[in-house]
Amino acid sequence: MSKKEITWSQVVTWLLTIIAVVISASSGIYQWNQSKRYSQNTHQILFNSAKLAEYDIDLLIKKANEAENNHLEYGQLKFQIDSLNQNLETIKSVNVTSLPKDDTMNYQVYRQDLNSVIYLINSYIDGLREDLNKNLTEWELLNTSKKRIEHFVDGMVTAQNVIKRDKTSLKSKINLYDANYK
Repeated sequence: MSKKEITWSQVVTWLLTIIAVVISASSGIYQWNQSKRYSQNTHQILFNSAKLAEYDIDLLIKKANEAENNHLEYGQLKFQIDSLNQNLETIKSVNVTSLPKDDTMNYQVYRQDLNSVIYLINSYIDGLREDLNKNLTEWELLNTSKKRIEHFVDGMVTAQNVIKRDKTSLKSKINLYDANYK
């Protein structure tokens, strides 16, 4: 048997191959870590959004309760509605394609719930209006009779329960779909 000599070209080829494998592995680990970090950040964004939405709904309830049989303009509620809409826009800016499957489901369920809550709140605000045929302005006086305020507050509590349920599930790291729909 003859002994093979190792040439410099073989050494360089093997060395380049090893370097390529190390770079490829490092790149894969880096991407996995980035994906995990993005997932954690998205989870925190959803949780923070739920906290902010819960706070805005608390303020709507407080303003309605304080206004019973008194003066209440739509503009006094509009700030919270705008805040909820901005909150939804922040959620919409999340790049879903970068999320793992479970996080994607949480994102979709939470986004749908927040959107539904905003729609529900706007419907209950319409219930305080005297004339739905007129364009809504910030200065429109809302009906603050005891019955209408109670109805409005009941609707806000329903909206708040949806957000609280999502917030609790997110805090416990429970899949929102499983917690809400199964």
